[in-house]
Amino acid sequence: MLTRVMFVAVALVAAACSGSGGQPAGGGQGGNGGAIGVGGAAGAAPGVGGAGGGASAVDDALIFPPGLDVELEQGGAGLFDLTALTLRDGPDGLELYASLTNVGDLPACDAALKVTINDKNNQPLGMFINGLDTSHLYLYTLPDGSQTIAACASPGDVTMTNIFTMAPDIAAADVGSVVYYYVYFVLDGITLIDPGFTVTDVQPVTGTDGTSYTGTFTNGLAMTVNSPSIRVFPVNRVGRPLAVAGANGSVQIPPGGTWTFQTDSVDMPGVDYAVFPAASFSN
Repeated sequence: MLTRVMFVAVALVAAACSGSGGQPAGGGQGGNGGAIGVGGAAGAAPGVGGAGGGASAVDDALIFPPGLDVELEQGGAGLFDLTALTLRDGPDGLELYASLTNVGDLPACDAALKVTINDKNNQPLGMFINGLDTSHLYLYTLPDGSQTIAACASPGDVTMTNIFTMAPDIAAADVGSVVYYYVYFVLDGITLIDPGFTVTDVQPVTGTDGTSYTGTFTNGLAMTVNSPSIRVFPVNRVGRPLAVAGANGSVQIPPGGTWTFQTDSVDMPGVDYAVFPAASFSN
């Protein structure tokens, strides 16, 4: 499932974290409309700390499984720091969840994460890419004076993503290392939109199939948006994403309007969660 990212109707200069280049998932020209996403942790952000309260070292690990080597592609540098990663076997094959923080001083727009997974002998098993769920909406003025909306990670924002498109015959036990880089756009002349999209009253609901999440999506934009969606990443005590739950609506939300949602279920609810709303729009 691809993260919904923004589209800007002009050519932009992409900033990659390494010299090998690459294109962000979903990037490109989008005419007068596109999709926008925004996110943020619900409640207090999970802290990074040692084990406590009887939790095991695995429960508090920033990288899972233990012993997995995670490294930035050689020569890479940029605005993001990958802080946590989960690699696990899912019902349809290998699943990856990652958390990154914008450690720079500029918003990073239309960002994506690319990973190469290698076996125990450092032989490549595959390369995969997906967009990052980003944290804020920005108003961007085009060269012709018109305006559009960009989804960006502000400095200090935590972003997350998942990759389910891995080959079903690859198991987590077969992977020795994950090598990553990321791409994003840096836009001049953008202005933060506040409040943008907000999510309130999030509640985990335990059922026979696992844990789902309910809550309320509010459209803070001065325009009607379509097809709202929610992605909820349950996390462990140090903020490592464990799974992702989602909900999609087939409604229009006017300015100031709301949408009440319930996601599908996850099997690992964690101890906290990060919530990322998104919606489609047209100018």
